[in-house]
Amino acid sequence: EEYFEKLKELLTTYSKAFLVEVDNVGSYQLQSTRGELRGKAEVLMGKNTMMRKCIREYVEENPGSPVGQLESVCRGNIGFVFTNSDLDHSR
Repeated sequence: EEYFEKLKELLTTYSKAFLVEVDNVGSYQLQSTRGELRGKAEVLMGKNTMMRKCIREYVEENPGSPVGQLESVCRGNIGFVFTNSDLDHSR
């Protein structure tokens, strides 16, 4: 429930999101990346099933939202990075 609220809040707050695949990425590297992005972007990891369900609910509550396209890419070991700044800068 808390995860759902967090993801919906991020989908509403931020205008841009990109997908990151984290296969073979260590926890220290993830932690340092989150630290570097602090204040500019937010990283959210989670179970694919939960992410897809939350995205589906968000689209039901916000018909016509382009967020629905994210549901099909929730496969594998992935996470989302949400930002309002330039994507090249966040990458």
